Amino acid sequence: MLDALALFGRQVRRLRIERHLSQEKLAEMCDFHRNQIGRIERAEQTVSFDGLLQLSYGLAVSPSEMFKLVPVQKRLPAKKGKAKEGKSKPKTVATKRETGL
Repeated sequence: MLDALALFGRQVRRLRIERHLSQEKLAEMCDFHRNQIGRIERAEQTVSFDGLLQLSYGLAVSPSEMFKLVPVQKRLPAKKGKAKEGKSKPKTVATKRETGL
């Protein structure tokens, strides 16, 4: 399964192609550097909130349309490379009923 950034990039590419825009033309309309659109579409670069608004304006869609392919997550995924080392699972305390006391 693709991550949210990759799905967002696919949506940007789909919307750009539907509108017959080159990456360079969309970048010009959004006031981005011409290479940024390609990096966003390939999920190599994230977009700030302001960048999202600029993209939605350049593509003539609402900002919510930019997230149509991104699934809703119930909770945030764990950050990569930030695993807590040396920590074990929290211990559970048995109740009187479970121990038979």
